[in-house]
Amino acid sequence: MTIDEARREISRSGAAGLADRLGAIAVGNPLNATTQVDYRVPEGLTGQLAGLPIAVKDNVDVLGFATTGASPALKNFRPGADAPVVARLKAAGAWVPAKLNMHELAFGITSDNAAYGRVINPFDAGRTAGGSSGGSGAAVAAGLVPVALGTDTGASVRIPAAFCGTVGLRPSTGRYSTDGVIAISWMRDTIGVLANSVSDISEIDAVICPDDAADITVPRRPLRLGLPADALPGYCPATEDRFRAALEELVSGGTVEIVPLPALGYEEIQSRFDAPTAQTEALTWWREFCTDKLEITLQEFREGLASPDVVEIFATMEAAASDGAVIYRDLVRKGRSALQACIGALFTQYEIDLIAAPTSPVQPPKVEDYSQIKVRGELRPTLPVVVQNTSLATIAGTPSLTLPAGFDADGLPVGLMLEAPIGCDRQLLAMAARIEAELSPGCFESLR
Repeated sequence: MTIDEARREISRSGAAGLADRLGAIAVGNPLNATTQVDYRVPEGLTGQLAGLPIAVKDNVDVLGFATTGASPALKNFRPGADAPVVARLKAAGAWVPAKLNMHELAFGITSDNAAYGRVINPFDAGRTAGGSSGGSGAAVAAGLVPVALGTDTGASVRIPAAFCGTVGLRPSTGRYSTDGVIAISWMRDTIGVLANSVSDISEIDAVICPDDAADITVPRRPLRLGLPADALPGYCPATEDRFRAALEELVSGGTVEIVPLPALGYEEIQSRFDAPTAQTEALTWWREFCTDKLEITLQEFREGLASPDVVEIFATMEAAASDGAVIYRDLVRKGRSALQACIGALFTQYEIDLIAAPTSPVQPPKVEDYSQIKVRGELRPTLPVVVQNTSLATIAGTPSLTLPAGFDADGLPVGLMLEAPIGCDRQLLAMAARIEAELSPGCFESLR
């Protein structure tokens, strides 16, 4: 369901009619996407998004719902206000019918949750829907809502969007307020948007950021996509074959030309910086949150956690933050700005419009591959493999969008990730819309 389709139904049946139909679907909680639902439409909805239902990941504050982070440790935590991003959407006439399932407290990439259950992949029930915003991807894929909000620290909007066959935007870090969000990292966290088309995300982005909502004119020439030498690491031939086929289709149609780039160090950046930033900043955030909001210690909070992997993360968080302190300090002092400068220089040096890569270098992992996955004959931790291509944008703060690139030979969706310079979010959305329009309908028909 797209925003236009929702609007047509509202025009025919009213917002209450749409809500009744969607609420009937939500009763069965398809794909185990939700944690809380309330499909009663508020009265007096007016504005650009009047009557539009938008579901929200359960680590973002919404009045009338608990903000649980899909964790029993926060089951009674009720916010006193909407998160600013939610407030903007409500002011434009949208309403929130559901909070969405997720990897507990956003500390994972599978959305396998010991308290609320596993979010189910819409294309293969034996595989992960991605995370941590798995419920957001599944809710859009299942037609519960036309739009969902998620959050992205390392990949948590783009991976579930890619694995569930939707479009997902991680904006430039700082573009959207993160007030009212159960956080992990001030450096990397952002709210993101998932929907069934780039144009739908562009409209929502314009409502959230009205001061930077102008439409961008896309050049008539072929767009120059930079393809890093390490974007295709050879982990999964089926994924890479479909990705290459999508690029070939775009090239043959005159939509893009491919510009080879040097290796960007995807694997090294993820392995070196991911844990130190997440663990160091999460430790500070959670200590303050437990003291100021919950009036308990971090140790007392840990006792309420459910998922074994998250329990382990919290148990080792202090030691992990200490181990990564030097790397984190160097990244904050000079490493991040140097990385941002290097990425920015690529666009000028190679005269490219966007950087392209597979959103994930592997298929959605099977349920049994929750902790480890085999790549090139070697068992490796699942999370670093899945987020290998997405971590660069989260460390540097660049805008990053995934859109469906069709299905691989096993019938699983493959995501095409596009990235622009910091602050060029509207440019990214405009160019992604052109690319989306030129991909063959076969890339999308089964995803809708």
